[in-house]
Amino acid sequence: MIKYSGILLLFLTFFSCNKEDMTFQIGSKFLDVKTNIRYIDTLSVHSFTVKLDSVRTSDLAAPSMLVGKYFDPEFGHVSARSFFRVNPPNTTAIPKNAVYDSLKLIMLYSGYAIGDTNVTYTIKAHRLFKPLKARSDGYLYSTSVTEYYPAELGSVSFVPQPNTNDTLWMRLDDALGNDLFALLREKDQIVKESEIFHNYFRGFVLDYDDSDNAVLGFKFPSKSETNNSQYYPIMRLYYHYFDFENTHKSIDFLVGYENVSLQYNQFALSDQVADFPNRQRDKLPAQNSGNISYVQGGTGIITRLEIPYLKNLLALHNNIIIMKAELQLEPVRDSYNTFALTKNVSVYGSDQVNRFGTYFSAGADLTIDEIFQEETRYTFDVTSFIQYKLIEQTNEIPALLVTIKPDDLYKTFDRIVFGSQLNTDKRVKLKIYYINYE
Repeated sequence: MIKYSGILLLFLTFFSCNKEDMTFQIGSKFLDVKTNIRYIDTLSVHSFTVKLDSVRTSDLAAPSMLVGKYFDPEFGHVSARSFFRVNPPNTTAIPKNAVYDSLKLIMLYSGYAIGDTNVTYTIKAHRLFKPLKARSDGYLYSTSVTEYYPAELGSVSFVPQPNTNDTLWMRLDDALGNDLFALLREKDQIVKESEIFHNYFRGFVLDYDDSDNAVLGFKFPSKSETNNSQYYPIMRLYYHYFDFENTHKSIDFLVGYENVSLQYNQFALSDQVADFPNRQRDKLPAQNSGNISYVQGGTGIITRLEIPYLKNLLALHNNIIIMKAELQLEPVRDSYNTFALTKNVSVYGSDQVNRFGTYFSAGADLTIDEIFQEETRYTFDVTSFIQYKLIEQTNEIPALLVTIKPDDLYKTFDRIVFGSQLNTDKRVKLKIYYINYE
């Protein structure tokens, strides 16, 4: 009875949306065929929150180092560390009378920031205890772990200016600097051969301070950029010598092509506001989280949408052609006052264990109502998805995953909080325009 009652409800909806003045004859070859254009926006769409088991953060086309910590009232405490290593220098030519000055790590803002950048921010560097090692698939992930020494190699505190081209300088431990300087002056094999050097100095982790309230992005070269000696980060050793006058020089330890695939960002979410699932195959129903669902880059939190009664359309009409299907998602009111909405959102088909399938939308059309927040919404063209699912020979419930675009999922904490169909203020709506003919 419930099933057929649902079909009756759909029928009544269709009947009310049918436009008789839009009925027309199609060509002289089909004189007996009548076509009706119809529209429906009352199909059930169930919302869930899913958390990916891990997010790949290494060997990216456009990599970036993310470091810091902040609190998001909709998610909890979000933190990021970045791991990387550098190569030995291209030269060991240091005069015998040279004197060591300092060792510094030099970085450049990427332009990305989230959180409060108007207060003091501290970044710390540690020396890796274990070497960087990719998984069997060749990648490192947001959940990867590389052990490092607890003692700081260096730290720097400052008020961030992420939208500038300013260079950030961090002075490193002089004990390491003097050791490297001695090896260079003696032309030791450690600073001549990469494998030996990487066994001696396995790399850095850039860590946050507990007082931080922001995550900042710093540039890291792609494989095509590693030949540029001015691309950051750089570990630079400064020295001077006397040759009729004091001469100041430096030697650079660059990232190098072979190290790009080993740089990765480690992300964590603690003190979670919602009871996010621990496994990717699980899902948190929106009704268990205040009738909302979540999306966040970095931590791999995504929204799953299910359309359980889509094929009921076929029970009402023998011949249907889907002309257009739009998915509208409305962000929860006041959820984007501090953390701005991103346009970089994608929609994918999915299976019953929340794996990514076919990419069905070319991107979101974002409308923002800055004053009243009444008309703020994301609109996705899901026509091909609806067309395919109507004829697919399967009993699986049609499902979509809404996520930050892959290029940004790996290296941002962009986030959205969506209302569900049970939310009294902000909802999910699927609009389908179709033709049925007799």
